[in-house]
Formats: sequence, structure tokens, C-alpha cells
Amino acid sequence: MNRLEFLQGLKAELEGRVPHSIIQENLRYYDSYISDEAAKGQSEEDVVESLGGPRIIARTIVDAALDTEDRPDGFETFGSGPAFDEGQGSHGQRESGPSHSKQTDPHVHYVDFSKWYVRLIAGLVVLLVIFLIMTVFFGIMGLAGWILSYIWPILLVMMVVWMFRGPRR
Repeated sequence: MNRLEFLQGLKAELEGRVPHSIIQENLRYYDSYISDEAAKGQSEEDVVESLGGPRIIARTIVDAALDTEDRPDGFETFGSGPAFDEGQGSHGQRESGPSHSKQTDPHVHYVDFSKWYVRLIAGLVVLLVIFLIMTVFFGIMGLAGWILSYIWPILLVMMVVWMFRGPRR
């Protein structure tokens, strides 16, 4: 396998799995590495063989990209950037015609619950909602009890009057 075949294979393995900038950075790195080693006297085939296959290197790059914590807010995930909006699929093909995602433009954010402070905030929000529901429920029950405690004598008098007069026709 020569340098161009290796770089094409690496690009094909990385497309759709990591951002375009990471693909370009790694292609430049391995291109310069192979060229530098070839300039030292090794053949391109020997250098490529010593690196291993493009699938192994691509897997390492993808794993490193997923482990990198370059999303400080924990909301944005890969797949919502401009490369996806342009219609690049998992094989790097561009769709002809207008892109569907530009027409609807849904901005969906995902919350990363692996961080302790996100779990803490979510737990506090759940407790606040439960507290508000209980406050409203017991407030209504308390209001009903207060009203019934003052209105029952009036209801009792009205019932006695109704019993002696009879139903009106």
C-alpha cells in the first residue's frame, strides 16, 4: 500500500465519524510523516506498513476524539455542525438540491448527564416540581376545608328550609 492509498483509506474510515477538521489535521500529519520518513531513506510502502492499516489508526483517532472533552457546556454533540447541514452522509457524499435540514433547522440540544453538576441541577429541578405540586394540592385542600368550616351552617339552614317547604315546581 502506498501513501495515497493509505491516506484515502484513512479519510474514508474517518468521514462521518469525526469532525472534518480532525480528518484534515490527521491527513496532513500522516502525509508529512510518511514524506519525512521516505526522505530519510525508507520506502513509502515500508513506512505505511510500519504504521499499520488505516482502519486501526482511524479507530484510534475516533476513540481519542470521543474521549476528548472539547464540549465544556455538555450540550452540543457531533452531527449538528455545518458538515452535516451540507448533506454529508456517512460516506461523504453530498446531496444535490436543497438540504432538508436548512429548511426545518431544528435546534435540538442534548444534556450530558455524565457530569455531577448536571445531575445535581436535574435532581433539584425534580424536587422543586414535586414541592410545587404538593403545595398547590394541599393549598386547594386547605382552602376547601376552610370554606367548608364556615359554610356548613349556611348549608344546614338551607337544607332544613328546603325540607319544610318541599321542592319547588
